[in-house]
Formats: sequence, C-alpha cells, structure tokens
Amino acid sequence: MVPLDYASAASPRIRIGFRWLPASGDAAGTVLAVEGGPGFATTGTQGAYLAMMGPLKRTRNLLLVNLRGTGNSTVINCPGLEHAGTRQSGQRFNRLVAACGRRLNHTWHYRGGGWVHASDLFNTAYTARDVSGVLRALHLGRVDLYGDSYGSWFSQVFASRYPGQLRSVTLDSTYQVLGLDPWYTTTVITARRAFAQACRLSAACAAATGGGGGAWARIGALAARLARSPVTGQTTLPDGTVGTFTVTVLILVNLVNNAGFDPAVYRDLDAAARALVAHADPAPLLRLAALSMGFDSTNYPLPEFSDGLYYAVGCTDYVQLFSRAAPPAVRARQYAAALRREPARTFAPFTLRQWTSLDQYTEAYSACLRWPSPAKLIPPITRKPPLVPRRLPVLILSGTLDSLTPKLGGATLVARQMGPSARLVTVANLTHVTLQDANDACPASIYQRFVADPGNLQRENTSCASRVTPVHTVGAYPRRLAGMTPATPAPGNAAGRSARQAAAAALASAADELDRYPLLDGYRDRGLRGGTVTFSTGHGLLARLHGVRWVSDAQADGTARWDPGTGRVTARLTVRYRGGTVRLTARWLLFAARDQPAVITGTAGSRRLAATMPAP
Repeated sequence: MVPLDYASAASPRIRIGFRWLPASGDAAGTVLAVEGGPGFATTGTQGAYLAMMGPLKRTRNLLLVNLRGTGNSTVINCPGLEHAGTRQSGQRFNRLVAACGRRLNHTWHYRGGGWVHASDLFNTAYTARDVSGVLRALHLGRVDLYGDSYGSWFSQVFASRYPGQLRSVTLDSTYQVLGLDPWYTTTVITARRAFAQACRLSAACAAATGGGGGAWARIGALAARLARSPVTGQTTLPDGTVGTFTVTVLILVNLVNNAGFDPAVYRDLDAAARALVAHADPAPLLRLAALSMGFDSTNYPLPEFSDGLYYAVGCTDYVQLFSRAAPPAVRARQYAAALRREPARTFAPFTLRQWTSLDQYTEAYSACLRWPSPAKLIPPITRKPPLVPRRLPVLILSGTLDSLTPKLGGATLVARQMGPSARLVTVANLTHVTLQDANDACPASIYQRFVADPGNLQRENTSCASRVTPVHTVGAYPRRLAGMTPATPAPGNAAGRSARQAAAAALASAADELDRYPLLDGYRDRGLRGGTVTFSTGHGLLARLHGVRWVSDAQADGTARWDPGTGRVTARLTVRYRGGTVRLTARWLLFAARDQPAVITGTAGSRRLAATMPAP
C-alpha cells in the first residue's frame, strides 16, 4: 500500500500489485520487468517475459510489477473509454477522455475531507517511487530492470531517480523522456524508409516492383485513391466471420502507424495498394484493414489494460501541442495555432488533419485537450544528462521497422542522454518491442548475455542484429491463377507451368494463414477469396485449409504445421484447378532468409512435381 498523493500526509492509500516468480535453481539475482502502454498490466505479459529470459530462468527470479492504475494494483476504471467502440478519435472520443479525468478527481477523499485531484497523480515520477518501495519491501538489492515501450520510458525515469537499486537496465523500443517531440514526426520519416526496406529485402516484392523502390509513392497513390472514394465491401473480420468494412484515408493513416508494431501491414499493404490502384481489386486491402484495425481497436478489458491509465499518463507527462497548464478553451486555440504553423507536407502524402486524426491510442494529438488542468506538474526526470552513473550498464534495443518508437531521434537520443554506459543495438527487420517479436532469437540472445554479464556490454558480440530475417512481403495479389508467379522447376520436375502456379498459390494461402493467426480473435478464418481455415495449438500451430482460394480459380485443401522448436513449416496440400490436381508437400522456415527457399515435392496428375520458390 502506498500513498496516492506522496505530497500529502492526509492522502488515501492505493495498492501496488506484483507477481513473484522464483528462479528454478539457485538465484543469483532478480529481473524486474515493466510493461508498456501505458495501461497494460505487466503480469499479462508473463509468458513473453519468461520466454525472453530463456536459460536465465534457472538463476534469476522474475518480478512483474503492475504500475499504479493497472492489473492487480488499484486500477483506473473509466467505463466510457472502456466501451468507446472502434472510433478512437474525434470530438466524442475527446469528451470521453475528459470525463475520465473528471471521474478521477471525484473518486478519492483526503483524510478529513476534500476530493483528491487524482487526474495528475498517476504520473511516472510517482509510479517510479511506488516500484522503488516494492523493491525495498522485498529486500532484493540491485535488480536487472527491463522495460518495453512505455515501460522503457518508465525505466529511464526510474533509473535516473533510483540508480542505486539497479544492476543493469534494458530499454526495448524506447523513446526519449527529455526533449520529446509532440508532433512525433520521426514516425512518418521512419515509415517512408521502412516500407521501402521491407519490399526491397523481400524477393517476391522486389521482383514484382522492379527492385522494391517507390513503396511510399505507391502508398501515396493509394491515399489519393481513398481520398477520392473510400472502398466498402464484404471481407473477413478478425473473428472469422464475414462482414462489411470500409477503408478510408483515415484507416490508411492508422494502417501505416500500425505497421510499427504489426509486421502484417509491411507484409501486405504494398501489394494490396497495387491490387486496388492498378487492378481495381479491393479484396486484399479490405481483408488486411479489417484484421489490423480489429486487432488494434479492440482494447483489452480491465484489468489487463486500463484505458484511463493511458490518458492519465499521456495527458500528464507527455508534452503536447498546447500548454498542459492552460484551461481547455485556451488549449484549443493553441492547438489550432500549432496546426496552422506546421508545414502542410510534414506527413505527406497525408494532410495534417488526416494524420492528427489517427487513433489517439497511437498518438494523443487532440485527446488531452479537455483533460483537467493539473494541480501540480511533476517532471518525470529532474536531472540533466547523463541520466545514470557510469557503473550502470544500459542496453538499448531498437528495430529498424519500428516506426512507433524509432531509432531516428528516439533511441539514438536516449542512448546519448543515458550516458557513456549505454549501448544502442539496432536489430534489422524487427518492429516494436524486439523481445516480443516472433522472430526474436537474436535480441533474446543479446539480452540474456547482457543480464548474465552486464559489465561486458561494450564488448558484447551483437553481429546477429544485422542478420535478422526480412519480412516476407507479398509480391502480388493476382485474381486468377494465370497471374501467379510459378514455382521454379527443380531437378527431376516434369510438372508444367500451370501446376507450378497452383503449387505457389497453395503455399501463399498456407503462409498467409500462419501469419494472420496471431491477430485473429479465435481459431477460425476465411481464405482471401473463399474457403475456411481452422487452427489448433499444442506443439506449435496447425492450420487446416478447406477449399481455400488465394486466386479465384484454384482451391487448396490440407494442412500446414509450424514447429516452434525448429522454426520449420510443413504443408501437405491438394490444389484443384481447371487444369488438374496437384498434391504436394512443401517445407520452409517460417523466418527463412532469401537464400533459403521453400522446397516443394509432389505430383501433378501423373507427373512428378519438384520445385522451389521464395519462402512465403
């Protein structure tokens, strides 16, 4: 139990919850993990934290602390925000945010009377003090602190205030506390580069676009098309059912931002844009948007995620395009003036209005306009750089495809601010939170060696960071089998071109479903152009395909199984099309490099099929 308001002896007390997971062997220390959001309960990510520790679990305890307002700590509950629906921007949404702030100011009383002005008491400085108290109460000595996303923002604050309680610090996908840009322009700058990189490094996308260049121009063409006429149609929803979905230019803004944490957007958007703009085919874009937006806009319920805590931190600690100390009416004028002053093409091809109207859980540009004016603003960090002493090693991990908390400006600046004991490691081809990316063997190995021996950080071998497998970006979405790039004949092949096209379409369907599964609401899905898919888990992931159509004139049946131990996918599929039937077995690595193709064997009627293709 800790004071809600550390500045008042009459403050009511709130609960700080945690979970303690002891080492399986003789403990040599403790890892303290803190989740991001802000608003996510750290305990909700227990599985991912245990996975990132790997063999460290034998010698390290794991302490998961739920920051004030989340999880089994005293939680912030703002029903309006919890049930706001999928539209998370605009005037109505901003009113719900303001109502949450007013609710906080009429929830607790000081002893002896009077409401606690709590809308500014869930700040990061107080939260760091809470966690410091937990460490003292548990008599843990120096711990190894890991924070991801906002957890890394919190970790900068904690390390600057309580360095004596730390043995090491890991900041995963971080952004600066000092000098934070309220426009977050590095997001769009990074996105422009990242989409081009994702296509260029994918064999299929590079082949389809003549080298992978011009990705941002293709997104610009899609933006212009959607601004003229949004696309509406029937598509697959995240729960596996069919429904109507509309893609507007605002949805596209959100998709571009989602790419920073959702590799499926990098994988699909370029080809989906070409399908619509060049061939008037909306099916791939509708399906991608419904999945990504459904995943992004479905806030986890309490206590796993607190919408109120997100804004209690964001509206209090993050710099804004207006003065947080000003009353709401003045803030509105300041915000409008900031929009007028900013160059019109800052977020091109999107306008300033389009970009700043994005989901306010991505960036709260206008959501905090009516948040209650603070009784006091407590700065998260009060010291000047270097923020930590030389004896405290700081590992910073940043993915090259992470546009939410990019290396540009963010992680680079944090490394300088933390001081000479910090080392920034840039991990190729990964998105937000490198240690929770499915393709995480490299960052996990770096992290585990660092915690085992923090003093060796500057000499640590991090060469694997440049060799992480690229995203397997889709080359194209042909409507019919004739437009499918055929698998390449291998020695002994007797199957014709159409059979090899059918094989390629079947593998594309199987890989597509394995990629989509993590974002689905359940265990069912539908193919791009028809058919159904069911999933089961156990040792790995098994997808069962029933009449699935990647193209309209060929359908695939069978299974695709991913083995997490080896990383290998084994697909056994039967493809029926007008020219005949292909029965095949294909094997590839889920995170295969460009020189590790999928190997296909089977039969096309009475002819032997032997072929390869880029791992899908």
